[in-house]
Amino acid sequence: MGKLYEFNLEKEKKTLFVRASGFFKEEDTKLYFSEFQTIVNTINPSIYKLIVDASELEAVEPFLIDDTKFVLNLYTNARFKKLVIINSTCPVSKTQIDNCAKEINFKCVFATSVKEAYRL
Repeated sequence: MGKLYEFNLEKEKKTLFVRASGFFKEEDTKLYFSEFQTIVNTINPSIYKLIVDASELEAVEPFLIDDTKFVLNLYTNARFKKLVIINSTCPVSKTQIDNCAKEINFKCVFATSVKEAYRL
């Protein structure tokens, strides 16, 4: 199976667009962390919007909830100009992300579509 995520750095729009889908396992999250950080190191996040399309993301195993919190903190610590997360259509995944965001006081805007995310 291929990668469960892709990064698209849109320099002209000052946007880093991330699409995450499927069922992440521990090894997927480690690769994701590394690739995300490599891309962020090439830009000035304070002038970029980060859009994370989690609409096709499936629920994670309970032991990976800490990884979800880690990723949200990674987004915060990068200090993007704006953080937008497109809600998962999987109710369990959406609830997991919402709960993690509340638990760590993650500040972002939630959107329901890619189109809405770019408008925000």
